[in-house]
Amino acid sequence: MHKLKVVSIGGFGHSVFVFDDMLGMEEAELAAFAPAMESESLEIVTRHKIYNDNISQYDDWRKMLGEVKPDVAIISTRLDKISEISIAAAEAGCHLICEKPLALNYSSLKKLFDAVNKNGVKLFAMHSMRSEGVFITAHNIYRNGDIGEVVLANGRKSYKWGTRPEWFAKRETYGGTICWVGIHALDFIHYITGTEFSSVMAMQSNFAHSSHIGCEDNCGLVLQMTNGGHATVSVDLFRPSSAPTHGDDWVRIVGTRGVLEANASRNTCYLIKEGREPEDVSVAPKSMIFRNFLLSLLGKNEYEPELSTKDGFMLTHVCLCARDAADAGKMVKIEKGLWD
Repeated sequence: MHKLKVVSIGGFGHSVFVFDDMLGMEEAELAAFAPAMESESLEIVTRHKIYNDNISQYDDWRKMLGEVKPDVAIISTRLDKISEISIAAAEAGCHLICEKPLALNYSSLKKLFDAVNKNGVKLFAMHSMRSEGVFITAHNIYRNGDIGEVVLANGRKSYKWGTRPEWFAKRETYGGTICWVGIHALDFIHYITGTEFSSVMAMQSNFAHSSHIGCEDNCGLVLQMTNGGHATVSVDLFRPSSAPTHGDDWVRIVGTRGVLEANASRNTCYLIKEGREPEDVSVAPKSMIFRNFLLSLLGKNEYEPELSTKDGFMLTHVCLCARDAADAGKMVKIEKGLWD
């Protein structure tokens, strides 16, 4: 059996969820890891259960790609570095598991798309919310046609401020809260309904965290969906520190024949359907989306990736349009990308 050789580049972000899914896998192993930039802490790897003395540590990720020749590269670091490193890994023939957003500007996003397409590799963006049982449940209910066609979708992302890295303070290195946080809400709306977005209006500001002025602490988006319906997304970084979970993630889908609500922090799913009493729906177990992606690379057809390469590019593109809308104070049309 071919075992996938995996490397990790960087020390920030959602790579911990990938490592969680890889624990105990016979089909894939973490072979090596390296920082994405000088002096970057790699405790995200060394403090994880996946770490052992057989995993090689490099100082230079380029040298690591050349010597290890991995099948898969995990790229999770400061957000302005994602596209550059991902392009190099794609050119080295690696399939990619990338932190989101995939790029902080349109030109970098196009260069990454071209590299992935030219080298015939697959890219799986770290849209970790797709592993949550409540969103899987909502996805299944909607795709079964239980509430008809989506008319309105409301998504919420609320996080604790906590401790934010210094580089969050600059748009050049952080990219904006719509791109870092709001993308999750856009993703679970798209994941549940399958509907994409055709235009967006947005507002954003840093209301109370002047030490990190480039990190907006509140954002509001209104989007038109491609089926003619509408979506709203609210994002804030004001969740009280005493709250039981870091995030408060919630979605409401209004369909032509019913309404569906899913709350990840409470692990509840609520359905109101024409002709039936309202009900609390049993929530599906969490999915190991990164494990499934790795298994799909080995041709195990029963493990269909929960996120397509196209979805990762599309969602980053939508966020860049939403950020533009907020910056300009006007509606922005979301043009279809090369991946359509």
